Amino acid sequence: MAAGSTETTAEKRDGDAAGFEHPRRPRRGGLRRLISSTMRLVDTQYRIMMLRAKMTLVRMAIYAALFAGAVVLGLVGIIFLYIGLFRLLTDVAGLPVWATFLIYAGVHLVTATILLLYGGRMISGRDDDADDENDGEGEK
Repeated sequence: MAAGSTETTAEKRDGDAAGFEHPRRPRRGGLRRLISSTMRLVDTQYRIMMLRAKMTLVRMAIYAALFAGAVVLGLVGIIFLYIGLFRLLTDVAGLPVWATFLIYAGVHLVTATILLLYGGRMISGRDDDADDENDGEGEK
């Protein structure tokens, strides 16, 4: 305590409790606290990012499993449609079995031809979207 100071330690403590601030020396380790806070922030952000990545991967796995189930059920449905159409053409319409198979083959050949032509057009880059994008190029 200084020689001219009449304030006791208890009065200083009571003054602090009453809301009076005494001038203090700044706390040491400010840079250290800044670095540790920054490291904690970076660590927390990293954990959040990893959690989001895990959630995205889980969501993608669920979507893939649901898609695979839908594909299997779709294929089973198509098989049952083929069986039903076969029964309809042979039993109800009275077509011979060979005619029904020819109808199936014809439908499949037409569908395959359409898909090949469309796929070839997409690969060669002659689809309508590319033509629309290139309309304005080269003209000034």
